[in-house]
Amino acid sequence: MENQIWLITAATGGFGESLAKYALSRGDKVVATSRTMKKLNEKFGGESENFLPFELKFEGDLQVKFKALVEATQKKFGRIDNLVNNAGYGLLGIVEETSEADLRTQFEVNVFAPFLLTQAALKLMRPQAIKDGGSVDKVVARIFNLSSIGGFRTSGASTPYCMSKFAVSALSEGLNLELNQFGIRAINVMPTGFRTEFLGDSLKTGANAIRDYDEFRSATIEKFKAYNGKQPGDPTTFGPVMFEISRQAMPAQYLFMGSSAFKNAEQKMALVMADMKDTRSIAGEAMDFKDATASAFDKPMRNK
Repeated sequence: MENQIWLITAATGGFGESLAKYALSRGDKVVATSRTMKKLNEKFGGESENFLPFELKFEGDLQVKFKALVEATQKKFGRIDNLVNNAGYGLLGIVEETSEADLRTQFEVNVFAPFLLTQAALKLMRPQAIKDGGSVDKVVARIFNLSSIGGFRTSGASTPYCMSKFAVSALSEGLNLELNQFGIRAINVMPTGFRTEFLGDSLKTGANAIRDYDEFRSATIEKFKAYNGKQPGDPTTFGPVMFEISRQAMPAQYLFMGSSAFKNAEQKMALVMADMKDTRSIAGEAMDFKDATASAFDKPMRNK
């Protein structure tokens, strides 16, 4: 089995660190980013034959930074087999209490950054996939987008964060419709309940408190605090699972992670199906023109 090249953002903690270290242990080559080179050197010991550290702050002109990152990856390893859009943070809060500035910053990091990095990486990955003979029936490269179960269903006092993750999930679905022809698979990764920094250093909250929400807000914050450090998910399992997916001939497009993610997804799907059953008779074919043609959304979402 040939070694693969990984480009992983936010690789000095949690999921990113688990994946980078495991991939290196299996002989793969890794380009890892972090906000500081010091952290990268502490975690991985500096540049080596199989490892390239890259300092990356999600501020300023991201297109210029991402172009430089892809060029450095190409110069070092020649290709990208797996792009992992892992960087992000959680802005938790009530809609009324969330400022426009905070919401825009959340989307800059969680949505615009993976969108722009994917654009930059595809300048290398698309021609590479065509050269490798990629097609609908032959996956030759992968884009792993770290969404969340919050990108599939929303939980209380987390609407700003979930909005951003729904956008990431949409990015993954759209990429598959565009890139399947080249054999590039976008995999929407939706974890929940893992012991990472998400409920610690990676968590931000809205600052515009409204008295009417005091009880609800306090109860939610206490719930998060009690849950932090007791989540069932083990982040060290992330690397092995992602490595296995990278070796599959036809990986899944939707990758839930953790028992809670599967449970929450099943609950959401059951609710949606129940609502569709209750409303189809008045809001389905009854609202269509008799001479209607097929919708652009009728195209199958999975091509295998």
